Amino acid sequence: MAAPRCELRPLDGRNLADLLAVAVAETDPLEVMPPVAGEPGWNDTRRQAFRDFHLTRSIEAERPVEQTYLVVVDERVVGAARLEPVGVDVEVGMWLGRSYRGLGLGRAVLAELLTMARVTTARRVVASTTTANVGARRLLVDRGAVLTVDGDRVDAVLDLRSGP
Repeated sequence: MAAPRCELRPLDGRNLADLLAVAVAETDPLEVMPPVAGEPGWNDTRRQAFRDFHLTRSIEAERPVEQTYLVVVDERVVGAARLEPVGVDVEVGMWLGRSYRGLGLGRAVLAELLTMARVTTARRVVASTTTANVGARRLLVDRGAVLTVDGDRVDAVLDLRSGP
């Protein structure tokens, strides 16, 4: 079965609420943002931290740290993807709401991120995930990334000048 068709759209102040809505409805906060002290789950403090994270890193930043994109399927926001310059490399990251995982969207999103990365001056793409995220690890290896495991952390490196 083919993956649903998806599109990447730049995150901005007008669509940040849509991204937060899918994050709250379909993820655990630790899957989509840095840890915030307090009770687990999506509370008002964590929702504001999510907004602030994106506002300060990309939307309102004088010098954005990263470019963040909405992952959109049938005009519905289902996750996010990002590119972040790191020295001569570019880091990629993504997350999808639970109901959109396992449908092949990750493969399509990663392919688009790699296409975007190839038009930058970056030499390599880097990514980090966990040992438990089997789908992400498989996607990265299928694209030719070399994985390094350190405890629960998995780091991936993909040379942009070679590979699929």
